[in-house]
Amino acid sequence: MNEQEHTDNFKTFCRNNRLRLKEAGDGLPVAKAIGKFSEDHFFCNFKSGTIGVYVTRETPRQFTYLNRALVKLGCVPTQTGDFEGSYDLDWMNIPPVASLLKIKKGAAKVKNPSWLREPNEG
Repeated sequence: MNEQEHTDNFKTFCRNNRLRLKEAGDGLPVAKAIGKFSEDHFFCNFKSGTIGVYVTRETPRQFTYLNRALVKLGCVPTQTGDFEGSYDLDWMNIPPVASLLKIKKGAAKVKNPSWLREPNEG
């Protein structure tokens, strides 16, 4: 697979699983978190069967507890420091990690929005 196929697969996976897909500063797609820790994100690591996870926290204690939780959920550390870390994650383990990091969108409020399909009468 080339780079384009990997990024297309990542985008499709994010859309199908309701992840918050954004474009990073380098033009590659990332699935970003919301809230206080909005720097956390999934990224395409150009490997078959896995994606990358990047997390950062304000204190070493916060990062230590998050690191333990991520490893327990199946993340494989590739690079860790005192405040931030990078991990590889299998496709099957993504939903619980996405929920933990607030990357997954909530359920749709309207299941079948018929008002989107009706022509305006005026």
